[in-house]
Amino acid sequence: MSTEGGLATDLGNVIIAYWLSDITPENFHLIDYNSIPEVPGAFESLKRLNRAFNGNVAVIYKATGVAHTKIHQWLYYHRFSERTGISMNHVIHSKGGRNKALHLNELNQNYQSITTMVDDRLEVLSYFVGKVPNLFLFRPQSNEVEQFRNTGALPYVKIVQTWIEIEEILKVT
Repeated sequence: MSTEGGLATDLGNVIIAYWLSDITPENFHLIDYNSIPEVPGAFESLKRLNRAFNGNVAVIYKATGVAHTKIHQWLYYHRFSERTGISMNHVIHSKGGRNKALHLNELNQNYQSITTMVDDRLEVLSYFVGKVPNLFLFRPQSNEVEQFRNTGALPYVKIVQTWIEIEEILKVT
């Protein structure tokens, strides 16, 4: 696999490690959102991938208005741009819900044709089948995979547990 084109990635449970925190829908407004850790190795890998893709890396996420604000604060607090080399201008709030492929034309215009997509939801990746050649299902939840198995997307994705696996598959050095 090559690193031609561009890479787009989700944020929740791909960059922000919700599973390593105590956050729940019930305590969302009470918890210190900045205390949620980053996914282990994500920032370092994203820095290397951003170089390998010549700066053609975008983050695209779905969130409510309140979560949107907390996410931006989290990114600044954790020095995301400084540590990955990915500009905050490359962080896109999805207006299409989980169908992030609705942003593909915008992404392709701004990021040299997206060739790689990383997300933790099979449902999201199902929208990219046939449009993006390299689809990575990151630390999937088995119940979500079972729920969306009928989309037919599973044979088109590579299931990975770490960012290093993504780098190895893409042969990023």
